[in-house]
Amino acid sequence: MTIQQVFVANLKKYRKIRGISQMTLAELCDMSGNYIGQIEMGRRIPKFEKIEKIAKALEISYYELFISDSTEIKPEQKVKTNDFMKKMPAHVKRELISRLTAAIKKEME
Repeated sequence: MTIQQVFVANLKKYRKIRGISQMTLAELCDMSGNYIGQIEMGRRIPKFEKIEKIAKALEISYYELFISDSTEIKPEQKVKTNDFMKKMPAHVKRELISRLTAAIKKEME
Protein backbone atom coordinates (compact mmCIF):
# COMPACT_ATOMS: atom_id res chain seq x y z
CA MET A 1 0.00 0.00 0.00
CA THR A 2 1.12 3.55 -0.64
CA ILE A 3 1.20 6.03 2.22
CA GLN A 4 -1.89 7.68 0.73
CA GLN A 5 -3.71 4.34 0.63
CA VAL A 6 -2.73 3.68 4.25
CA PHE A 7 -4.01 7.13 5.22
CA VAL A 8 -7.30 6.63 3.38
CA ALA A 9 -7.84 3.13 4.81
CA ASN A 10 -7.13 4.34 8.34
CA LEU A 11 -9.36 7.38 7.93
CA LYS A 12 -12.26 5.14 6.91
CA LYS A 13 -11.44 2.59 9.63
CA TYR A 14 -11.34 5.10 12.48
CA ARG A 15 -14.40 6.96 11.19
CA LYS A 16 -16.35 3.69 11.16
CA ILE A 17 -15.01 2.73 14.61
CA ARG A 18 -16.39 6.03 15.91
CA GLY A 19 -19.65 5.25 14.09
CA ILE A 20 -19.85 8.57 12.30
CA SER A 21 -20.70 9.46 8.73
CA GLN A 22 -18.51 11.45 6.36
CA MET A 23 -20.86 14.38 6.88
CA THR A 24 -20.58 14.22 10.66
CA LEU A 25 -16.79 14.00 10.42
CA ALA A 26 -16.82 16.97 8.07
CA GLU A 27 -18.89 18.99 10.54
CA LEU A 28 -16.57 18.08 13.42
CA CYS A 29 -13.60 19.24 11.32
CA ASP A 30 -15.31 22.34 9.92
CA MET A 31 -14.91 20.95 6.39
CA SER A 32 -17.37 20.05 3.67
CA GLY A 33 -18.76 16.55 3.35
CA ASN A 34 -17.65 16.57 -0.27
CA TYR A 35 -14.06 17.26 0.79
CA ILE A 36 -14.03 14.31 3.23
CA GLY A 37 -15.52 12.13 0.48
CA GLN A 38 -12.80 13.24 -1.93
CA ILE A 39 -10.14 12.36 0.64
CA GLU A 40 -11.66 8.92 1.23
CA MET A 41 -11.70 8.27 -2.51
CA GLY A 42 -8.02 9.22 -2.73
CA ARG A 43 -8.73 12.23 -4.94
CA ARG A 44 -7.58 14.85 -2.43
CA ILE A 45 -4.65 14.96 -0.02
CA PRO A 46 -5.31 17.16 3.01
CA LYS A 47 -2.74 19.57 4.41
CA PHE A 48 -1.24 18.85 7.83
CA GLU A 49 -3.55 21.26 9.59
CA LYS A 50 -6.55 19.38 8.23
CA ILE A 51 -5.02 16.01 9.09
CA GLU A 52 -4.66 17.23 12.68
CA LYS A 53 -8.32 18.34 12.73
CA ILE A 54 -9.43 15.00 11.33
CA ALA A 55 -7.39 13.08 13.92
CA LYS A 56 -8.77 15.23 16.74
CA ALA A 57 -12.33 14.64 15.52
CA LEU A 58 -11.62 10.89 15.38
CA GLU A 59 -10.09 11.09 18.88
CA ILE A 60 -6.77 9.59 17.78
CA SER A 61 -3.20 10.85 17.40
CA TYR A 62 -2.55 12.11 13.88
CA TYR A 63 0.27 9.63 13.28
CA GLU A 64 -2.19 6.73 13.70
CA LEU A 65 -3.59 7.68 10.30
CA PHE A 66 -0.24 6.69 8.76
CA ILE A 67 0.37 3.36 10.49
CA SER A 68 -0.03 0.39 8.19
CA ASP A 69 -1.62 -2.82 9.46
CA SER A 70 0.58 -4.64 6.96
CA THR A 71 4.05 -5.52 8.19
CA GLU A 72 5.29 -6.70 4.81
CA ILE A 73 6.05 -4.12 2.14
CA LYS A 74 6.32 -5.48 -1.38
CA PRO A 75 8.77 -3.93 -3.88
CA GLU A 76 5.96 -2.57 -6.08
CA GLN A 77 4.47 -0.84 -3.02
CA LYS A 78 7.77 0.90 -2.32
CA VAL A 79 7.74 2.33 -5.82
CA LYS A 80 4.20 3.69 -5.35
CA THR A 81 5.15 5.28 -2.05
CA ASN A 82 8.26 6.80 -3.61
CA ASP A 83 6.16 8.20 -6.47
CA PHE A 84 3.72 9.69 -3.98
CA MET A 85 6.54 11.24 -1.97
CA LYS A 86 8.19 12.64 -5.11
CA LYS A 87 4.96 14.50 -5.96
CA MET A 88 4.82 16.03 -2.49
CA PRO A 89 6.33 19.52 -2.10
CA ALA A 90 9.67 19.52 -0.26
CA HIS A 91 8.39 21.56 2.70
CA VAL A 92 5.49 19.13 3.16
CA LYS A 93 7.86 16.13 3.08
CA ARG A 94 10.10 17.72 5.70
CA GLU A 95 7.14 18.50 7.93
CA LEU A 96 5.69 14.98 7.57
CA ILE A 97 8.99 13.32 8.35
CA SER A 98 9.62 15.65 11.27
CA ARG A 99 6.20 15.03 12.83
CA LEU A 100 6.27 11.29 12.28
CA THR A 101 9.77 11.04 13.73
CA ALA A 102 8.77 13.07 16.80
CA ALA A 103 5.65 10.93 17.33
CA ILE A 104 7.62 7.69 17.03
CA LYS A 105 10.28 8.94 19.47
CA LYS A 106 7.57 9.96 21.94
CA GLU A 107 5.97 6.51 21.74
CA MET A 108 9.33 4.81 22.31
CA GLU A 109 10.05 6.76 25.52
